[in-house]
Amino acid sequence: MKKYLAVFADLDNTILDFDRSEQTAIRQVLKQNGLPHDVETATIYSEINKQYWEAYERGDIPREAIFLGRFRTLVEKMNFDIAPQKLSDDYFYALSAGHDVVYGAVEFLEWLHKNGIAVYATTNGVARTQYRRLRDADLERHFDGVYVSETVGAQKPSVEYFDYILAEIPFNKENILLIGDSPSSDILGGINAGIDTCWYNPKQAETTFSPTFTVKNFEEIKRILSAQNGKE
Repeated sequence: MKKYLAVFADLDNTILDFDRSEQTAIRQVLKQNGLPHDVETATIYSEINKQYWEAYERGDIPREAIFLGRFRTLVEKMNFDIAPQKLSDDYFYALSAGHDVVYGAVEFLEWLHKNGIAVYATTNGVARTQYRRLRDADLERHFDGVYVSETVGAQKPSVEYFDYILAEIPFNKENILLIGDSPSSDILGGINAGIDTCWYNPKQAETTFSPTFTVKNFEEIKRILSAQNGKE
């Protein structure tokens, strides 16, 4: 039986509640610029942003195309009279201040270390934003390493992203469990890299990919790790 000695933990919507932070940030930015800042408008932005990140993960666009492109698309779609760059600059600042944490995540990270399991943050995103959010949420101390795609020079789900991390840590891929909420980024990435995957899926969505495990909460992940490591 495999023994998991390390965990690769995605950040957004696995450890950090990105959806909540994103909604707060975009509504704040729209309001301060005198634009409609209702839930519907914020949701439209979120959908546009998701489409841009998915295009990046597929390799269809470079990372730099996301940040201005998503606001250019929003401005055009909503017919806003404002420069997309202004919204983008304001949003970067607002989002980096958002550090909502997923329920149970801190306790889970503490449990990992109590049980001798190393944990590495593996995330796509902007380095300065992700590091500030981790610091402000007091989460940096829980990780043995943080790997942001911007710093790595490759992104999930590419093999290059995981090869970079594997070359830096003292664990073999057969002793690692990757945990994340995104099938197209985390689960496909783990499959590409030959690493076992655990799909954190509290909304019980569906996917065409085949994770090693699927869970609804952190207690289920603890049970998997305990069973695999012979502690049950």
